[in-house]
Amino acid sequence: MFDSHYHIDESTVSAPGFIASMDAAGVRRAALIAPMCPDLAATPLFRLASPLFRSMVRGGRTAPLARKLYQSWVAREGFADVGGRLYRIKPQPNNDVVRRAVKKYPDRFVGWIFVNPEGPADPIREIERCLKTPGMMGVKAHPYWHGYPVWRLLDTAAYCAKQGLPILIHLGAETGGDFRLLPDRFPDLRVIYAHCGVPFQEEVLGYAMKKPNVYVDLSCTAYVDRKSALCAVNVLGPRRCLFGSDGPYFHNGGDRFDYGPIVAMVRSLGLSTEDREAVCGKNFERILERR
Repeated sequence: MFDSHYHIDESTVSAPGFIASMDAAGVRRAALIAPMCPDLAATPLFRLASPLFRSMVRGGRTAPLARKLYQSWVAREGFADVGGRLYRIKPQPNNDVVRRAVKKYPDRFVGWIFVNPEGPADPIREIERCLKTPGMMGVKAHPYWHGYPVWRLLDTAAYCAKQGLPILIHLGAETGGDFRLLPDRFPDLRVIYAHCGVPFQEEVLGYAMKKPNVYVDLSCTAYVDRKSALCAVNVLGPRRCLFGSDGPYFHNGGDRFDYGPIVAMVRSLGLSTEDREAVCGKNFERILERR
């Protein structure tokens, strides 16, 4: 298996502890992302609200209300509300944390380059700086927690399209959720929408059917459950769905990350061996090979 979405937050799980967790779950490699809010933890309110939110956001009449709730979880500028607990959001997550891990464990890790068009680092300069490290292979953007409209990523997307870099995006609501803009403007750009396209899961899947370079990852039990993942593989097809965890958060303890819930969810989808292997690694490997 190849985890396409993991935050290397060593204040929660160390790199050696994560590798031990990977080995225990049969995960060969992982694509690392710098943490935005270290030490995220699941509160009782978070555990209570997550199943309800996952059900509401999938689509239908409840989706607009789910999006309002979703937007309210960016409590005020610079802070995220995770189950009633506020966390300060890093304006520029530290990509050097990822670079060091990729350098030390090149056979186990590749790295996403986190950018924020609102600063403080210039996105293009940050990408060029990080690409000097072998194994840094794509760009991560978070319009949701960083609070900007998707059009602010146009320069970054143009650079990624020219350089053959994939881009992983966690959509916001309202203008931060314009999932059509970048694939329409750059049809050759490989765009991965995190968490089945939350908070526009139904709409993203329908749109992506006609966009061969748009993918979704199935990461994070806060946003994706079996029904959401099953909808993704049925609507979009298993060749454009990616295994991911969004670890180490919410399923960690004793310097280990527990892959059990996400692995069990993928196994419950009833995929053929070929399709399961595609979702669990081969699809992401093909994306990386196209650089």
